[in-house]
Amino acid sequence: MTATVSSRTFVPPRQFENGAEWHASLGNVPLERIVFDPWPGTATEANLLLYAERDKYLCELIDGTLVQKTWNFWDGVIACHAIGAVGIFAHEHDLGIALAGNATLRMKSGHVRLPDGTFISRNRVPKGLDPIPAVAPDLAIEVLNEGNTALEMELKLIDYFESGTRLAWFIDPGSRTVAVYHQPGKPTTLLTEQSTLDGEQVLPGLTITIADLFRKVPRGE
Repeated sequence: MTATVSSRTFVPPRQFENGAEWHASLGNVPLERIVFDPWPGTATEANLLLYAERDKYLCELIDGTLVQKTWNFWDGVIACHAIGAVGIFAHEHDLGIALAGNATLRMKSGHVRLPDGTFISRNRVPKGLDPIPAVAPDLAIEVLNEGNTALEMELKLIDYFESGTRLAWFIDPGSRTVAVYHQPGKPTTLLTEQSTLDGEQVLPGLTITIADLFRKVPRGE
């Protein structure tokens, strides 16, 4: 059965003067990631859910346009290591819930984002069964991919923090580092394999050795 989304969630897409402005609003992502059925500017949350169920593609919804997420095998391994550690800790301390990279979240902007990993604190967990709840991650985790652009990731940060996110980790498999953000813009700190991630006030007491995020993951040449 296909999930339905209430019409009250509809946010009119922005209007653009030209194609360059529209493409920039998507983060200048590679064109092959932009879905043209439904036509850009006309896509809805219901289209996003149908696309995932029918075609097994994960997409974000940005100003009425579906944009496919980038993903590969090793991204999945790294994301699993990160969200697995977060999820176990959150469960043991009854702090909230952890979600994998297929969790659809509606931002304040009306965009639908799917972080590669999400933690939502206990008092912010949605109470209803809306398949796309209006809630931002307390912690957003993204695993960078060569298909991502710098502008795309900058726009994700803006969406997250303007919607209530308190902490974001951007994991870079190429350099085997983690950028820690407390607001959009430049990271607060850039951690290497010899460092340790701290859950800070979002997950107090949580520590993750960054080298553990990349265990079993081959090094690039």
